[in-house]
Amino acid sequence: MNRLITQPISLIFAISLMTFLASCKNHDAINFESNTKAEIIDFIDGNVGQVVSISVVDAKNTYQYHLGKLSNGDTPNNQTIYEIASITKTYTGLVVAKAILDGKVELDKDIRHYLKDNEYKNLELSNQYITLRHLMTHTSGLPADFAYSSEDKAKGVAVAFEKMSKYSRDDYFDDLRKVKLNSKPGESYQYSSVGTNLAGYILESVYQKPFALLVSEFITSKSGEKHTKFRGTNFKPGEIIVGTRGGKQMPLSSAYSFAGGGLTTNIESVTNYIKHQLSSEPEVAISHQLLDKSWTGNGMAFSWNTYNCDSDEQVLYHSGGSMGTSSWLAIYPKKKIGIFIVTNFAGRNTQPKLEAISDNIFDYLMEYKKALKSKS
Repeated sequence: MNRLITQPISLIFAISLMTFLASCKNHDAINFESNTKAEIIDFIDGNVGQVVSISVVDAKNTYQYHLGKLSNGDTPNNQTIYEIASITKTYTGLVVAKAILDGKVELDKDIRHYLKDNEYKNLELSNQYITLRHLMTHTSGLPADFAYSSEDKAKGVAVAFEKMSKYSRDDYFDDLRKVKLNSKPGESYQYSSVGTNLAGYILESVYQKPFALLVSEFITSKSGEKHTKFRGTNFKPGEIIVGTRGGKQMPLSSAYSFAGGGLTTNIESVTNYIKHQLSSEPEVAISHQLLDKSWTGNGMAFSWNTYNCDSDEQVLYHSGGSMGTSSWLAIYPKKKIGIFIVTNFAGRNTQPKLEAISDNIFDYLMEYKKALKSKS
């Protein structure tokens, strides 16, 4: 049952809407590679140590570029590992879709059925209980995070990271038993990693398997993503790109994240993920289904943000922001196009900038395809 919801329009959301509208316009871009690289070079703007990796999938063609140099002089390549933070949520959404296909869960059932515990009377408000639909569309009424508060975040990244690094699964369920919903489930949008993590814990419960194993079995083993993993704290020094914020090197946050942001990957693997998202797998089709839509035209699929660029094309997109890394992923299912961009830099406007670059690259690609077709 789809519902209309009113979502508060933040500054980032407003920028997001404008850039997606801009993406519907045509640019005079014939040379796809040079125009794409020019976008990235302009974005880096000579920042020492900043790098950008990109993958563009267009049906059977793949374009991959790496620009900039790390502080040690190295250039990234297809094997360079990055944190992808909240893009992890799209993997969680895909596992939820598989669970629906397998008959393990129902989209509009009270989630407390899957928790098998009577301690969660607090997970309803005004006689409305939380469902997986709410968790997938950030309309559950749950807060953004449990590990740290907005006040902690305001004190600086170091404070938030310290609390995150000490936060356990037991802590999560203790907080879940005590939490008071901010709004009636299904009524208001509030981005919530708490909600996505709860979906991950529910999936563990119904399959009786660790979430990391479910991602491996249902997604990465199918897609061929050898390097998309929840590494936790089990990684070698230098294995994962360390990013910066405000000129300072940031700690890796994926080690302490879960279904809402714990994955790391490289361009080789994320390219395979894009191809999987463009495949005809039944769970992929389910995960792309629109679950909620607001008056703005924006919507939500299974942890995907959506927007109709035109009457024929629903775009699915998600950003990722760790302590020091920013990323962007956009999927155009009907056109069989996917674009992924990641950089080892995090700032207030970095993700909107990556979105704008992605939109321009899409337009460059469409113009390039048009030019090729006219020559053939």
